[in-house]
Amino acid sequence: MTKSQNGVDHRRQEVQQIVKNACDQLNAEGVDARNYVEQLAWLFFLKAFDESESRHEEEGEFEDTPYQRRLSGEYAWSHWAKDTDHPDQMLDFVKGKLWTKLTSSDPDKGMGDDPLAERFRRIFQSVGNYCRKGTSFARVVQQVDQLHFSDDTDIHILSEIYEDLLKRVAADSSGWAGEFYTQRHIIRAMIQVVQPNPGDRIYDPCFGSGGFLGEAAEHIRRNANLSGKQLDDLQHRAFYGLELKERSFLLGAMNMILHGIEGANLELANTLEVHSQNVSEKDKYSVILSNPPYGGKMDASLQTNFRVSSNATECLFVQHIMANLAKGGRAAVIVPEGVLFRSGADRKIRKELFENFNLHTVLSLPAGCFLPYTGVKTNILFFDRPKDGSATDRVWFYELTNDGFELKQTRKPQDGDQIPDFLAKWEKQVEGENSWSLSREEIIERDYQFSAKNPNAPEGYEYISALELIQNIKSKEERIMNLLGELEEILES
Repeated sequence: MTKSQNGVDHRRQEVQQIVKNACDQLNAEGVDARNYVEQLAWLFFLKAFDESESRHEEEGEFEDTPYQRRLSGEYAWSHWAKDTDHPDQMLDFVKGKLWTKLTSSDPDKGMGDDPLAERFRRIFQSVGNYCRKGTSFARVVQQVDQLHFSDDTDIHILSEIYEDLLKRVAADSSGWAGEFYTQRHIIRAMIQVVQPNPGDRIYDPCFGSGGFLGEAAEHIRRNANLSGKQLDDLQHRAFYGLELKERSFLLGAMNMILHGIEGANLELANTLEVHSQNVSEKDKYSVILSNPPYGGKMDASLQTNFRVSSNATECLFVQHIMANLAKGGRAAVIVPEGVLFRSGADRKIRKELFENFNLHTVLSLPAGCFLPYTGVKTNILFFDRPKDGSATDRVWFYELTNDGFELKQTRKPQDGDQIPDFLAKWEKQVEGENSWSLSREEIIERDYQFSAKNPNAPEGYEYISALELIQNIKSKEERIMNLLGELEEILES
């Protein structure tokens, strides 16, 4: 092992211990996991922002263009976070003067009235300080102050630790961190197909904890030797996202910082309410990656900006993604199975997707792939918007029955992962035991249904475990309840 590697490993242990110490301190005060991840997120956020401001100051001095701090003097982390010898005064300052600075809409008391100030207000109006004792708060701040967000080693290690915290908290809280936490091995497989590149405008309309955008940033850095301009574009013009929930917004924004992207264009908004069918081509995105929330409903009176009304949010999100994909763009979106076969609005959307885009791949995921959050069976739709306006000619299907983890609540790793086989076959759309294709004519004959039975599966009865049977029953019950809800709305109207 090299001396450099020894140093990285030593720092990894230090950072892991720092975060563990902070979590242990919050645990000792009775703060639950959901709240201490939120607490750490906003402390990380302020520490990272302070380091960013210090860098801007240094650059301004070097270029003789002075930088005016947004949080200066007593409001700067580098000032108040050092006062750990007076823990009660520190806590009172943060709860009083600092919180007013971060949340007040009064320009004299707050940070101003520009977009950055508004972002701070929205974040800090929705999160809390869960430390009741000054001594406890000071100890947590001391731990966070030992982290270095301008250091590549710290950022890489912290991103791993932070992702793990998000995953564990989401599992413990039934999908609290976003609608539910998207497994990172699924995200990486989607990115391998879509292949984000330098110069792409990458969008997630419901970015949650920031998994898709963060992994896309890592993919680009791993696979491209970036110029100075490309690095600047990656920071400020590559990543875009909307998120409805303030807490998820904070977690996702922090995750992007931990992936080395400080200038991501992230906004707090209800994507479906701000949706427009008439997006100019220059404002569209060349890559869209998403796992939209499903099972929710949106009042019909709020759907006037959608071509096809639907009481299922997943159907509305697919329309939004299609409306925002640029010519030559690539998209990958996770949808529940019902989108692939239901009639009504879903059929209209499938027909539009089939006729106006190139739906080249449907990856069928096993029911239980997103446990412990949901047992609903899902699929990933991969589609392009060809520059020549051509439509879908053939659809390649892959039935994934093993994603490398047991289909149980615990999701322990297991042998037989089929994702590498999927990735090896998808580009040339090789047909095999788990993969097959349907022609354009066959899809039309099926009335645009994309939920296809594997023709290579053996006929006859197949043994499944009791647990798989229960998961299948639960999945079918959820489908039935959705259909009953639609029928109820029709009868009421």
